[in-house]
Parts: sequence; structure tokens; C-alpha cells
Amino acid sequence: MLIQHRWLSWLILGLLCLIIYALSTENITALDYNRELIIDGELWRLITGNFNHTNIYHVLLNVCALAVISGLHYRYYSATVYLSLILILSIGVGAGIFLLSPSTHLYVGLSGILHGIIIVGAIIDVTKQYYSGYILIAGTIIKIINEQFFNSPIEMSKLIQAQVLTEAHLYGLVTGLIIAPLFVYLNKKKSA
Repeated sequence: MLIQHRWLSWLILGLLCLIIYALSTENITALDYNRELIIDGELWRLITGNFNHTNIYHVLLNVCALAVISGLHYRYYSATVYLSLILILSIGVGAGIFLLSPSTHLYVGLSGILHGIIIVGAIIDVTKQYYSGYILIAGTIIKIINEQFFNSPIEMSKLIQAQVLTEAHLYGLVTGLIIAPLFVYLNKKKSA
């Protein structure tokens, strides 16, 4: 098989992000997170805003990060389970922004989901007694604490031409921590 199933989810998600970005360059913003329009009933934006990006650098950075993360933990998920993980994380990040960051009116980007994927995979690593899981968890938590209290990623903001919404990273982390037991269970069931 030319594309192994473990990369199929990454490929689908990467292509989705690229297609949505290409559409948005034509001023089609029907999928962006937009607080006012969500309040008016366009609830899909809670999910779809995670898949658009501000510029080509933003989308390529996020899709490449997704490829690296997928490479770390691909063996833990079937394509369906991985896409379910992405969907649940996108709901968690979108709902977190909506409920806990009321001053955020517009948002696009995959980085909140990426932080959740890292945490879920790292927790599965820990259950399998891989010490690298502890390092990933500690590193991600330290990064989030640094972003929240000490250091906003200024250089990244310049590159993506928007302020990095570090709260999305936090919401992805928290959502990942909450749902990790479900994915640990699914992984054990898959391995049995």
C-alpha cells in the first residue's frame, strides 16, 4: 500500500487544513471561529476554526507538527480513533475559547489540538512504561506554564501574522488530560 493507514489520518487532516486555508484566501471565512456568529447559532465554528490558519507559514508549521506528533504515537490509534481524538479535542478547544476566553472574537489554528494530541499520546506512553511519556508531559506542561505566565511567543506571532492564542494550547492540554483515560482504554482494547 502506497500510504500506510497510520499516515492516512494525518494526510486527511493535513489536506483538510490546506483546503480550508486555500478557501479562506478567497475571503471565505464560513469556517473560522467567530464569537459573534457562534452566538448567532453557527456552532460548527467551535470545531472548524481549529482547521483554518492565518497564512501559509501557519498552516505548514501546524501540519508539519502534526506529522511529527503522528509519527510519535501512530501505533496507538486506528484511523477512526485518531480522527475521533481530533474531533473531541477540537470541541474542547473551541468550547474552552468560547466559555473561558470571552475577549477572543476570532481564532484559527491547530495548535490547541496539537497540545492535546501530545498529552494523550504521552499518557498512553506512561501506561506502557515508556519514560519518554513523562518527558513529553513535563515538557508540555512547562511550556504551557511559561506561555501563560511568563513568555508570549513573539517571534511566532510575527511569522503567522497574528497573536498566538496561548489559551488554546492550555485548553488542548486540559481536554487531553480529561479524555486520556478513554484513549488509554481504547488502546488497551486494541492491543488485546
